[in-house]
Amino acid sequence: MRERKLYALIGGLLLLAVVYLNWEPGSGSGSESVFEIRIPIPWLQPRMGFVTRNSTRFVDSETGSLVYVTGWNSYWLMSSGSRVRVSEMLRRGRDMGMGVCRTWAFSDGGPNALQVSPGRFDERVFQTILTRKNTYSGVMYSDEPAIFAWELMNEPRCVSNSSGPLLQAWIAEMASYIKSLDQKHLITVGLEGFYGHQRPGRLGVNPGQWAASLGSDFIQNSAVEQIDFASVHAYPDSWIPNASLEEKAKYLARWVDSHVNDSQNVLKKPVLFTEVGSHFHVKKNGSYDRDILLKTVYDKVYESAKLGQAGAGALIWQLVIEGMESYQDEFSLIAKEHPSTYKLIMQQSCRLRSLFGKTDNNSTKRSNCSEITS
Repeated sequence: MRERKLYALIGGLLLLAVVYLNWEPGSGSGSESVFEIRIPIPWLQPRMGFVTRNSTRFVDSETGSLVYVTGWNSYWLMSSGSRVRVSEMLRRGRDMGMGVCRTWAFSDGGPNALQVSPGRFDERVFQTILTRKNTYSGVMYSDEPAIFAWELMNEPRCVSNSSGPLLQAWIAEMASYIKSLDQKHLITVGLEGFYGHQRPGRLGVNPGQWAASLGSDFIQNSAVEQIDFASVHAYPDSWIPNASLEEKAKYLARWVDSHVNDSQNVLKKPVLFTEVGSHFHVKKNGSYDRDILLKTVYDKVYESAKLGQAGAGALIWQLVIEGMESYQDEFSLIAKEHPSTYKLIMQQSCRLRSLFGKTDNNSTKRSNCSEITS
């Protein structure tokens, strides 16, 4: 009898310990505390395949299905200080049918965070990330299929070496190093997509002469063997601020077409438009300029998908939730406060799903899709 009581006491203490270790207190007024199991049990995690590529297309290694991306940026997740907010942001993205969130895997450390001396960079930063274990699954990041891909750097530039060899050498070195540690994940650079001086026939696609002097070149940088897919950004409001909305939409269509064509015919790799951002301007009829520009990119991706070409997806910049206003910029939004943008994101996810039966957004509820398209 005494042993039974002892076992019951020990069991009760263990249960309290589990609750304590998995309890996430609410952050801020109105926030609810959440109990969430975070004990790493790999065999209880949902079965997932890695995203690979077959020529100009992304493919699910588990099912062989084509993968097209409707996603979003929330760079602030690691800095939020709250698992509740992170979970809420991911839940909202999933509910809109999006399956990829682009976020930073580092703390902002200034321009010299990786550089140990001029021209030399500390590769251990990448090693630390790749060998870290997922808190929830217990799986090392290099073996974690929930990670879509790695990006070397956000918007790399080298204005002191505008002809491009220094940046090109760095991309080749770092991509090769990551591949030596992780052969399961795709790698991209993180480019804005500007063409360099070595490509005079494409300089007219750039938003201005300044764009060719930043030390990057979309084709050369993306052609590195260990780079699996190309990445491009799109900010017509910032790049051509004095243009009319019609001129911006026309420019954006040309920008997307050029990069899809180069990815298809020159690079022979998929291309993701990993940041698509625009200002919040409300027209008299209640519509947003943002919707017109975002729809321009979405339509181009959809057309590419129908033709089986390299345009593989787009990610809006950026989504936030209540309580994260300090991380907002002029392109940020809380999606549910902008119904037309919310609906546009849902429509893109649903029509890609209807085209192929399955995309990266396997969380999209079919009932939601029928409501959006009806």
